[in-house]
Amino acid sequence: MLRLCEPTDGLNIWQINCEDLGYEVPLDLCESQLKKVLKNPEHCIFVYECDGQVVGYIHAQRYDVTYANPLVNVLGLAVKKAYRRNGIGGLLLLMVEDWAREIGAEGIRLNSGARRTAAHAFYEAWGYTCRKEQRNYFKSLID
Repeated sequence: MLRLCEPTDGLNIWQINCEDLGYEVPLDLCESQLKKVLKNPEHCIFVYECDGQVVGYIHAQRYDVTYANPLVNVLGLAVKKAYRRNGIGGLLLLMVEDWAREIGAEGIRLNSGARRTAAHAFYEAWGYTCRKEQRNYFKSLID
């Protein structure tokens, strides 16, 4: 069942983040960030629920810049390994595409790690094209 994410989905989102995306953060951080994001109308998170647990999710955000019309940026898309190749990821993408149209976005952008070739094939199968390759830089502000 597709639905909007709720604050009570924090544990399932955290498990997917750790097990399927490799983002190992404390559960309390995931839950507090989820609650904050869900209050922000510029963000949208859809989940796919099966047998009472969330088995996949997509997180998107409105993306406004000075050099393009409004876009939506997919910040995360993951489906638990045991549930992949059943159309869940595609349904989640379609939900974000509908949301993007509703808020007047011109298109959807996303980043995918260079080594995630299966994800690249998935996105291309859903009509997404690779426009450029880039490096991702980060600077920690915590000592």
